[in-house]
Amino acid sequence: MSEFEGSDYRELTLEDILRMFKKRMILFVSIVLAVVVVTGIYLIFATPIYEASVTIKVDPTSQSSVSDLFSSSLTGSSGSNISTEVELIKSRTNIEEIIEVLDLVDRIYSEETKNRLLAEGYSQKDLVTSLTRTISSMITVSPVKDTRIVRVSVQNKDPILARDIANTLADVYNTKLAELSKRDLTRKREFIEAQIPLLESDLNEATDRIKDFKEETGIYVLDKHADLLFQMLSSYDKQYNELMISAEEKKAEIETYQSMLDDFDSNDSKSIKALWVQTSESFSVNPVLTSLRQSLATLQVELASLEEQYPKTDPRVRSKITEISKTESLIEEQIQNEFITSGQGMTLNPAYQQIMTGVISSEAGFQILQASIQAVGLLRDQYQSELRSLPAKEQQLLDLERQIAVKESLYTLLLERLEEAKISEAAVVGNAAIVDPATVPQSAVKPNKKLSLAIGGVLGIFLGMLMVFLAEYLDKTLKTEEEIERFSRQPIIGRIPNIEGASEEMYVEKNPTAPSSESIKLAASNLSFTMGEGKSVAVTSVLPTEGKSFVIANLAYSMANSGQKVILLDLDLRRPRVEKILKAEKITKGAVDVIMGNTTIDEVIQHYAVNMDFIAVGTIPPNPTIVLSSKNIDALLSELKQRYDKVLIDMPPAVVTSDVSLIGNKLDGIVLVVRPGRAIKDGLRIVVENLKTVGIKILGVIVNGVDEKNSSYYYHYYYYYNEEGKRQKRRKRTKK
Repeated sequence: MSEFEGSDYRELTLEDILRMFKKRMILFVSIVLAVVVVTGIYLIFATPIYEASVTIKVDPTSQSSVSDLFSSSLTGSSGSNISTEVELIKSRTNIEEIIEVLDLVDRIYSEETKNRLLAEGYSQKDLVTSLTRTISSMITVSPVKDTRIVRVSVQNKDPILARDIANTLADVYNTKLAELSKRDLTRKREFIEAQIPLLESDLNEATDRIKDFKEETGIYVLDKHADLLFQMLSSYDKQYNELMISAEEKKAEIETYQSMLDDFDSNDSKSIKALWVQTSESFSVNPVLTSLRQSLATLQVELASLEEQYPKTDPRVRSKITEISKTESLIEEQIQNEFITSGQGMTLNPAYQQIMTGVISSEAGFQILQASIQAVGLLRDQYQSELRSLPAKEQQLLDLERQIAVKESLYTLLLERLEEAKISEAAVVGNAAIVDPATVPQSAVKPNKKLSLAIGGVLGIFLGMLMVFLAEYLDKTLKTEEEIERFSRQPIIGRIPNIEGASEEMYVEKNPTAPSSESIKLAASNLSFTMGEGKSVAVTSVLPTEGKSFVIANLAYSMANSGQKVILLDLDLRRPRVEKILKAEKITKGAVDVIMGNTTIDEVIQHYAVNMDFIAVGTIPPNPTIVLSSKNIDALLSELKQRYDKVLIDMPPAVVTSDVSLIGNKLDGIVLVVRPGRAIKDGLRIVVENLKTVGIKILGVIVNGVDEKNSSYYYHYYYYYNEEGKRQKRRKRTKK
């Protein structure tokens, strides 16, 4: 911290700061106590908040392709997977489920409040939505480092409600995981269940048609060539149907992943879903992806042709399988690049990243199945063209038997898939285990009284310090001797301690041996030394009530006691006080009358003490400036210098009048009396600058009213006298 005044610069020292706090200790302590008291009142009336916590351990599961990915991605041990758990636990659907299970709308809202809100136009859904946000703010989910354990904490003013919400959230979350894990299995099962009745009806119709055909034509069996065509077409039809079912299942997986985004109540999830749906639709027109699918279909047709001629261990077959595998990898890489390019610039949280991975994997599998379907379709078309070379009746019989074979195979396949889906769906359970259920908390976590009081104390100290510095900054008065010396840039020739309770203003005369009298005598001695051969000096101050008249009267008496012949001239034509201080008999004529030529000097000089005379103001003029501008004042001063060794002149305050500037250059010097706590900084600086501007010599500054707060001199000076006093008392007691 530093202070700048014009070109003056001085670092604020530790001593300055300590003195500042010592001076304003009451303000500092008051603010500290006020902040602590306010903190205590807050702690007394603050509503206690209780916290109930439940710890959950999440383990991976393996139910199906989607649930495998979902479990491994959302319940793994990595930091990103735990972050996903946090998203899932605090999801909107979970909190809405808690509200329904615990009937929180009626439990939290009173009947009166609920009826009032409904009367104001709010619906039951609005109350649930508002309550959802409120409960979400109560819940804190934090992972335990390097583990698959998650701690769920709920804070509420009702400890029982906090416990119920925490335990119910753990149960709801576990159920949620099970529902998410079996979601794709449920879709598969529902799809298969919807297809079986239709397929069963088609199979019955095909059976009736072939029965009628055989009865009408009398043809019951195919010849050898037609039977071979039937076997090959049936085989490819079976593969084609299996691939079609697998493709539908992949579609269901993609829809499942995209629906997972709906579980996250955020605008990011909605925008990401829309972006991915748009990207998926572009795959059908993507030229690179279309070329890769065609290449894959061609390779699979070539592989089928090679497998008819050579065993699977043949290098040509194995080479073709390798090419197919590379092409499938290229398809998956192209799909991944499409998603990354479309979502460029988007920042995804771990849950969205894992779902995106699932969508990419399922989309790649779907594109590969599309290529396989195309390849099987080409192979089936080749045998279908041979079918046209058969007689019409055999073609019709083969076609009917083929339809029955396809539908029977597909019906059997669907029944098998249905049972598998039912078993997998029934086997899915939640992969979260409650390690420690929440219990009713016995003590409140908020407010923490010890911590709050400590914070209140620290805050009080900080605010107290701030207010001390602010008060010091706003206070424009000069507080210390060091400040007076710095702002005046003049030497201090005297320090007069603060004299309290003195009934007589001529203090040196009434208390000649007092410490304060000694300081005045020292100031008088310093002034005489500073004046040198000079005889006339004026004493002024920055503002009224700084004690200039008291100081000059006592200085004059001290100089007279030292053997100098002194006269005290009162030229404070506005508020004269010399007569009152000296308790002299009031006369009607004085210095003003001499200057105006109405009387002589001898008629106005009054005797006070040995070697000390004084001249009062006399008639107070209506315009003091005219009097002090008179040429007769030079004759007055010249006459007094001839008669006396020292001429001390009491002048009005320099900052409020121009009187000092009018006669200051006629004197041998000016002395400024400054009282700490009354004189203002800017005023002292302006007075000094104005006096120097008109060529007035400033002999120095006398500090009036020093004490232990504003001057280090006070301590040293009074320490000496106190020690002397103690020694004298000890000597007296010893004599006795």
